[in-house]
Amino acid sequence: MDNKTKILKRHLRSKLEVMDKEEFKLFYSILVHYWVNNKFFISKMNFFNMWCELNKLCHEVDESFPDRYDDHTLVKDFCIAHPFYFVDILSLKLVKSLFWRYMDKDLEVIIIAMKKLHREGLRAAYEYINEAMGLSENIDELVQETEEHIKEFS
Repeated sequence: MDNKTKILKRHLRSKLEVMDKEEFKLFYSILVHYWVNNKFFISKMNFFNMWCELNKLCHEVDESFPDRYDDHTLVKDFCIAHPFYFVDILSLKLVKSLFWRYMDKDLEVIIIAMKKLHREGLRAAYEYINEAMGLSENIDELVQETEEHIKEFS
C-alpha cells in the first residue's frame, strides 16, 4: 500500500468512527447504490469478501442467521429482506472496521461525501458524488428512495 492510500485509509477510518448507527445506514445506502450501479468505492473481490465475512460473523453471533455454506439463496434472500441485518446483529464498531478494511476504490470521493453527509446531509453527499464522478442522476429521487428505504427497514 502506497503512502497516499495509507493516508486516505486513515481518513476513511476517522470518518467511519464518528458515525452513529443511523448515519452509518445512510452511508451504507449511498455505498450500495453506487456500487450496484457503477462499481464505485469497493472492488468486486473486496465486496464479495466483505459480504462473506459479514455473513460468517452474523451466523457465529446468531445461529438463526442462515449459514452461507448451507444455502446461498437463503442467505441472499435474507439480505434482501433485511438490508441492514449486519448492523443489527454485529457491533457497529466491528462493522465499521470491516468496511474500512475492504473499501479500496475512489477513496478521496467517498471521504468527502462522508464529510458532507455528516455536516450537510444526504442530499449534499449525493450531489457531491454525482458531480465528482460525472453522473447526472436525479438527486431528489435518490434522497427520497434512500429515506424511504431506511424508514422501511430500520
